[in-house]
Amino acid sequence: MRSALTALILGTAVLSAAPAFSDAVKDGKRVYMTKTCMACHGRNGAKPIATYPALAGQNPAYLLTQLKAIRDGKRVGSVDPETGHTFVQGMADIMHLLSEDDLKNVVAYLAVQDPAKPEVLDPAPTEDELAAAAKIYKKLGCRSCHGKEGDKPSNKAYPYIAGLDREYLIRAMTEIRDKTRTSGKSKMMFGTIKRADDDQIAAMATWLSQIDRNAE
Repeated sequence: MRSALTALILGTAVLSAAPAFSDAVKDGKRVYMTKTCMACHGRNGAKPIATYPALAGQNPAYLLTQLKAIRDGKRVGSVDPETGHTFVQGMADIMHLLSEDDLKNVVAYLAVQDPAKPEVLDPAPTEDELAAAAKIYKKLGCRSCHGKEGDKPSNKAYPYIAGLDREYLIRAMTEIRDKTRTSGKSKMMFGTIKRADDDQIAAMATWLSQIDRNAE
């Protein structure tokens, strides 16, 4: 899977202005480890804290778009009750430290990391609960953009959502449904996610969080 993803990245415009791929990944790792990214998203982008997303193995075009949207103040989202600031505020505050090449390189580094392992939930969801959630996901039409199990986005601008943290998925879907988050391609989800209530969003988030992309 990593080799296939590497080939994908090399063929995208994301790295068109970056140095040789191996150098981009190496420099991206340096940026990730020294510009506080690791503090929230964890080692290799696969062990996030709180409700921040795992970034390892994410679609590079999507990652770059989101970084720029946060930098430019276009992606806002909901407020973290612990801090009183939006969840993206911490990133927005440090984006002035990163150059355009830094953004491209850190994306290159994160995209080739192994995706996070599914989180362990307590209590663990039952097979019936997971099956019911998969039906909700299918009925809403989510698979048309994100793939049958959230692991095969149909467009380079769409994210992998399989295997992400449950609470982050709930937050992201709720933000888009409630139009708190309106940047980028999220507007395309309005017609779909507005039909999901809180319980359905939570169910889908639970199911998606248990899908192991490393098993592909």
